[in-house]
Amino acid sequence: MQISTAISDLVLAIFAIWAGLSVQSSSKGNVSKKGGAYGLFLIGLGALLGVIFFLGGDWISPIYRPIVHVAGVVGVPWVGIAFFNAGFGKINGKTWNLLSLILLVLAVLSYLYPLGLYATLIGAIALIAVLVVCIQKYKGSHKTTALYGIAGALLFILSGLVIGTVGTIAGFPRVDLFHYGLAAASYCLGYSLKRIG
Repeated sequence: MQISTAISDLVLAIFAIWAGLSVQSSSKGNVSKKGGAYGLFLIGLGALLGVIFFLGGDWISPIYRPIVHVAGVVGVPWVGIAFFNAGFGKINGKTWNLLSLILLVLAVLSYLYPLGLYATLIGAIALIAVLVVCIQKYKGSHKTTALYGIAGALLFILSGLVIGTVGTIAGFPRVDLFHYGLAAASYCLGYSLKRIG
C-alpha cells in the first residue's frame, strides 16, 4: 500500500476529470474538442484506477495497466488532435474516427507487442502540436490561454521525461511528483483547450 501515491493519483484524477468536463462543456458539436475531453477523461480514469491499485488493490492490475497505457497512447494524442484542430482548421468526424481507430489499433499492438519508443513518440507528437498551436495563438486576447497550453505541454514533458516514476527526488517518490505534474498539466491543457478553439 502506497498512501502518498494513491493521494497523488486521486489529485490527478480530480484535475483531469474536471478539465475534461470543462472542455466538454465548451465543445458544442466540435468532434475534435470532444475528443480532447475524452483524452482527459481517459487520463482521469487511469488515475482513479491507480488510486485503487496503490491502496493495495493489486487485483485491479489487469484492468489498470491497459487503461493507463491507452490513456498515454490514445488519450494524450486526442488532446493533441483537439489543439491541432483549434489551430489549423476543422477535423471532420470521419477523419477524427479514422485517426482514433488507428490510435486504438496501435494502442492494442503496442500493449501486446511493445513497440519500443512508440508511447514516447506519439506523446511527443501530440505535445508538439499543442506547443505549435499555442505559440501560433500567442497574440492579442489569446495570450493567457496560449500560455496555459504551453505550460500544460511543458509540464507533461517535464513530468514524463525528467521526473519519471522510478526512485525518489529529495525524499519524495518520483511517481507522486509525476502525478502532481500531470495534474497541473491536465488543468492547464483543459483551461487552454476550452478557450483556444
